[in-house]
Amino acid sequence: MNNSEYIVKFVTSLPQDYQISNNEIAVQGDMNQSDLSSLIQQLLSAENPDQEYNQLFDFFINGISLRSTLHEFITSNEIATEKTLQIEYLFAVPEPKLKQTINMNDWIIAIGRLNNHIITCLSNGDIVVCTEKGKILKTYKTKMAKSFTIFENIIISTHWDCTVRVQRLTDNLELIAQGSLPSYGECSCINKKNTNEFCVGTANGELIFFDLSAVQKQVIEMVQNFKVHQQQITCCQWIRNSTILTGSYDHSICLFNKRTESINKQLFAKDSAIIGLCYLENNQQIVSVHEDGYIKLWDSLSEQLIKIYKSSLSQLTSIAANAIGQIIVSSMDGNTYLWDLRGEVPLYQLNGEGKAMACTWIDNKILFGGSTNKLYVYNC
Repeated sequence: MNNSEYIVKFVTSLPQDYQISNNEIAVQGDMNQSDLSSLIQQLLSAENPDQEYNQLFDFFINGISLRSTLHEFITSNEIATEKTLQIEYLFAVPEPKLKQTINMNDWIIAIGRLNNHIITCLSNGDIVVCTEKGKILKTYKTKMAKSFTIFENIIISTHWDCTVRVQRLTDNLELIAQGSLPSYGECSCINKKNTNEFCVGTANGELIFFDLSAVQKQVIEMVQNFKVHQQQITCCQWIRNSTILTGSYDHSICLFNKRTESINKQLFAKDSAIIGLCYLENNQQIVSVHEDGYIKLWDSLSEQLIKIYKSSLSQLTSIAANAIGQIIVSSMDGNTYLWDLRGEVPLYQLNGEGKAMACTWIDNKILFGGSTNKLYVYNC
């Protein structure tokens, strides 16, 4: 037991009913998140005796989430305590609970949403539409695929015969266009500002651009192609009207400008391949996930590496962010991890089996799946 005592000041951006007087108080060093939550509840109840407080809170010091005792946190982060320690508190993220698993007939490699339904794309080419309660409504048969991208009711798929297909989900699966690629297509993304434009990242490091307005008899030809990486492009995201974010086995991240036909910025991870990327629009940061189980946070403006996180002992496979900047990453250990990147460790581990290959958010639900043919649905 640690007998250290610290003078702290609690601050928050929560509504007025959850704010306490800005008086400095002494707290024990052996207090953890649960203990501090109880203390905040007591302080709030003392100031608002007619209101009941039973919420659990998360605590942040210098923008870093507290996930240990106060003394352990201060020691490990080398925080000076000569002056009053300011601690921010916010509503805690509740632990996600497994709602159900939905059985598919092959590996899950992409997950998306169609209106109120779930779309699951499988490695055998099947596209499965099911309800949030797990009832499978329809299975569309297509060619065995290497990758899928889902945007609203448009599905872009790349295939083992070096082709790309664009299909639309209505009552049926409608083929819009099919085209050839110079090498295997490993990933794709669509321009959300102009949905006629999309591109494919290939095994030889090229970005291949297509324009759906130029389709003739369901055949599409590439409009432009550019060598962006020295090795396979593993992931891509169209982040602005003319900018595409890419990651590669060559250990680099590129921001490619289609208008100027050049690489605007290039970030080097040095020690591991990039498997997935996510762009955080609000603060113009990039989150990358890597084959060695690490997550890296980058500033896209300064091109600097901000922070490195250890998420898993296994290779990470995909990443997704929600509207408030929380991150989920799936792993070859079968699990998916929920992160607040202000912390040093994941908020929660969501248990799965086999190899988790894809993950996404749908409203307040986390969905992931992979080699066990199971789609896991967790409620947040």
